[in-house]
Amino acid sequence: MENEWDIFDQPSTDEPAATAAPPDEITLDEVANTLSLTIKDDHENKLIAFLCMLSAYTDNSQLNVSFNAPSSSGKTYLATEIAKLFPAEDKIERSGASPTSFFYSEGVYDKKRKLRVVSLERKILLFYEQPNPQLQERLRAVLSHDQRELFYSNTNKDKKGSNRAEQTVIRGYPATVFCSAGLKLDEQEATRAILLSPEISENKLKQGVYLQAMRGANEIQFDEKLESNPARIALKKRIIAIRDEQVNDIMINDPSEVLERFHRTFKKLKPRHMRDMGHLMRLIKVVALLNVWHRRTDDGAIVASQDDVEQAFKLWSKVIETQDLNVPPTVMLFYKTYILPAYAQKAKDPDSAAAMRENQIGISGQELSDYHWLTEESPLNEDHLRKQVLPQLINSGMIAYEQPQSGDRRSKHIFPKYFPDGKNDLFNDNYIGRGGGDIPQEVMDLFFNGAKDK
Repeated sequence: MENEWDIFDQPSTDEPAATAAPPDEITLDEVANTLSLTIKDDHENKLIAFLCMLSAYTDNSQLNVSFNAPSSSGKTYLATEIAKLFPAEDKIERSGASPTSFFYSEGVYDKKRKLRVVSLERKILLFYEQPNPQLQERLRAVLSHDQRELFYSNTNKDKKGSNRAEQTVIRGYPATVFCSAGLKLDEQEATRAILLSPEISENKLKQGVYLQAMRGANEIQFDEKLESNPARIALKKRIIAIRDEQVNDIMINDPSEVLERFHRTFKKLKPRHMRDMGHLMRLIKVVALLNVWHRRTDDGAIVASQDDVEQAFKLWSKVIETQDLNVPPTVMLFYKTYILPAYAQKAKDPDSAAAMRENQIGISGQELSDYHWLTEESPLNEDHLRKQVLPQLINSGMIAYEQPQSGDRRSKHIFPKYFPDGKNDLFNDNYIGRGGGDIPQEVMDLFFNGAKDK
């Protein structure tokens, strides 16, 4: 194996000095380099997940992240590897929990108030294998920071078997990470979290296989080498130092600039954009938190720098498309990788083009399955498509799923409605390759990948 494959051959930063001097400034790219010791590629995913966990050390600027992707895609691995950097006492980790069990397992009974208190102040709440979104539903008010103390009533049986109501108070705002193989999300859950899905690329898989081989060959030696890495040691010390600062609020001096850039992103505002703006503002603040010692003013206030704003916008730009449409990135990837190309391929057939232009036919499930087989040489999981992927695409408005108006009408067709950048619809004037017949390759590339700025 070539030297560049050595997982520990990474640029490292010096350990913080043992004096009272604060750590040097660090960039997100430097953080990503350290995270890359065990997490290959997934640049934006690992940085946003890291910043989410770091946001626990603020008073009320905590972020929520929801990893939604099929099993074996790496979502739980990514979350657990980042969580290892954070102190155990600051984490509440669960492989899964029912809505009721969570409230009982974490609470401490307050005899004076006669209720159970669950304190989530400055905590990182991690659910690695959440089987369904019911707990997220119960925690909606917590995730949206409605009140610092939230009262919940649960029914429980006493010693005599009679039902009785018990009150639980959730105190504080945690940073939360949900990992789920389910792709169906209610809009209320989708708007309260930043939606992420791990990358699935050949390069990442290749590096991941190599990493597992190295770890599996001698796990003790692997862990010793990992934990002795200077950059990893420095990052863990920085996290503890940030926690000990007990930061309350972080200011953004020029919100008008952030607002203007946010408005340029969207042609028309939706109700959900109020929460998206909240996510963005918190992201800026947490980027500033990473260098809190260098963001203090003479009067003790902590103020985000222009560089913090730029780094946050750079991250935000990578997730805003799927965030705006309320779909996990893995659903968007399926749409762009299979549905749009299959639709474009059918549109090249002169026998189909006229009917497709009139929106009389789309692509059938069988045609999509055939395209998947030709490109991947593996069968399409039609049950997963029907139960997980299509409902999300329908709810987002990205497709219509209905009976065709001509031809074989025994099964529904998929009609794409979302074309990246609004410039790639084969049958509208804003598409430069309008018309049936043979479509040039450069036009097909535009259809698949979106228009590029000149």
